[in-house]
Amino acid sequence: MEIEQKQTGRILFEQRFISEDMLQEALKNQEKSGQQVARYLLEANFITEKNLAKCVSNHLGIPYIPLRAYDIPEEIIKIISVDLARKYWLIPLDRMKDVITVVMVDPLDTKAVREVESSTGYKVQTFVGIASDILKAIEYYYGVDIKEKKLKGEEPAPLSVKDNIYDGPERRRSVRLNAKIDIHFPEQDYYRKSQIKNVSRHGILFESKNILPLDAFVILQINLPKNFSSSPIAAVARVVRTTQAGADKFDIGAELVKIPKEDMQTIIDYARRPGDSQK
Repeated sequence: MEIEQKQTGRILFEQRFISEDMLQEALKNQEKSGQQVARYLLEANFITEKNLAKCVSNHLGIPYIPLRAYDIPEEIIKIISVDLARKYWLIPLDRMKDVITVVMVDPLDTKAVREVESSTGYKVQTFVGIASDILKAIEYYYGVDIKEKKLKGEEPAPLSVKDNIYDGPERRRSVRLNAKIDIHFPEQDYYRKSQIKNVSRHGILFESKNILPLDAFVILQINLPKNFSSSPIAAVARVVRTTQAGADKFDIGAELVKIPKEDMQTIIDYARRPGDSQK
């Protein structure tokens, strides 16, 4: 038995999402058939897919990704075979050099991760997704029909299984300044253009056409007017908050984790220029 699979069920039990009897039944089934514990719990209607994703994301800190917010390129889908996708209920989402982002029902399933890494030659970065969301994506992108048992509590996948409002130290200790600053950031092998809405010494708020996973690190290219900075400013930010700002856009709150002090001061000076107001 895979220890990680037992751990998944145990965590669900400890967080009171399932009973001891449900856990033991799932573990016995895995010993007999090899089926994933999380998958059995879903198909037996012992847990809703939303509660499974919520437990894994909130209590283990594994970011949740809503697949309906993404358009996955064909070249990314081809990285993982349909057989592996169906076997472990997972789907590739993005690629960055030698790492692929994989959305899974059970990101703790190291057996699945090892098999994907072995078959693709890529390192795997795991995220959690809603089960029905993943199955629908497999059907759509691979062109197959999955006749799975209907899952309990199936509903449109939420945009976040965490709170939308970030109340961490970055929000408490910083004065935020209104600012319209052009930025670029990489996503699915492309550089997306966006704009900063407000900025502080510790974080920024910017728009994105796609939702960005919580706790993801983003490399930013910040473009100030030439009289403030002759070249783009590079920074590394961590996504700490995501809210829907419209039908096709999201507000991304990000903590600046790496940026030269002098460049940060330049950005603040620009945001404080006459005509801008503080929040």
